[in-house]
Amino acid sequence: MRFNHSFRIALAAAVTLAAACHDSISVEPVPVSFDAAHARARVEPLAKIFDQPIFTSFQGALTYFESYFRSGGSFPPDVKGKTFVFDAASQSYVIDPTAAGVPDGNVRFVLYAWDGGTGRPATPLNRVGHVDLAEVSTGATAPRQVEILVVRESPFLPVADFVVMHNAVNGVSGFGIEGSATDGFTVGIVELDGSQSGAAGQHHLVYNVTLSTSPADVSAAEQLVYDQPTASQTGGLVLSYDGHTFSNQSVANGAELKFDGNLYARVLFPTNPQDPLRYLRPDGTSLTPDEITNVTALLNRTVATNFFWVNLAWP
Repeated sequence: MRFNHSFRIALAAAVTLAAACHDSISVEPVPVSFDAAHARARVEPLAKIFDQPIFTSFQGALTYFESYFRSGGSFPPDVKGKTFVFDAASQSYVIDPTAAGVPDGNVRFVLYAWDGGTGRPATPLNRVGHVDLAEVSTGATAPRQVEILVVRESPFLPVADFVVMHNAVNGVSGFGIEGSATDGFTVGIVELDGSQSGAAGQHHLVYNVTLSTSPADVSAAEQLVYDQPTASQTGGLVLSYDGHTFSNQSVANGAELKFDGNLYARVLFPTNPQDPLRYLRPDGTSLTPDEITNVTALLNRTVATNFFWVNLAWP
C-alpha cells in the first residue's frame, strides 16, 4: 500500500476560511512569526543521514531481499549463512559459494553503487557495502522479528541497525520498526508502529513514526492514515526543536500549520488539481513566495525522511 505524492509532501488537508467579523468588538488575528528556514536547518543533520549513497543502494536492491522481512516472509534453510551477489549476466542476485564471514543463521546481500536510470547496480559493478538479515523471532510464539544491519564498507561504518516486526491478531496485522541510523556524525533513532485491518480491497492502514536525534535534540513525529474504501488519506506531523514545535495537521480539504500551538497558516487544496496550493495566514493574507518555498522545503525534507521507514514497515 503506497501513499500518493501530494499526501507525502503536504500531508493532505484543507479548510474553508470562515468569514471574519468586522464589528467594533472583533479581535484581529495575532500574526505568528515562524522561521521555516531555521527549522529546516535544525532538521537537516537528521535528514542528511539518508542522503548517503549506501541508502540509495539499499533501497534500490530492496526488492531482492524484502521477502525475508515482510509479513509472512521466512528464511529458507538453504540460504542461511549464504551471501548473495549481483550477477550481471542474469541481472539477478545469486549465491556466491566462495563468500565467507556471514554470521550463522544470517543472510547477506552485497550492495553496489546504484544506477537509478536502469534500476540496477551500475556497471561495472562497484561494491559499496552489504545488508545482513537475521531472524530474531519466527513469529510462532511472538511477533516475527527480523534484524537488518546495513554496513558501508569503505570507509567502514554500520549505517543502520534496526528490527522489523510483524504480528497478526484477530484479523488485524500489526507492524513496527525499532532501531537507529547514522552517518558517523548524527545518530537517528526510529520508533514506528502501525496496523492494517479490513478485508482485501477494504484496508485501513495506520502508521505512527517518530524519528529523533540521540541525544534528544530534534524529533519528527508523524501519523499517516489511509482508508481504502473511501480512498481517503489523512495525517499529521509534529516537529520539535529548540523548545519549539511546528505541526502540520490534516483538516477538511487542507491542513493547518501551527507554531508553538498558534495557527501560522492554512493550506488550501485547490478544486482544480492543476492549480497551486494556497497558504493563508489567519487574517486571510497569503504567505510570501519565500515563506511558501521555505515551508514546503521543510515539509518535503521531513516527510521524505520519515517515509524511508514507512516504506520498510508496510505489510
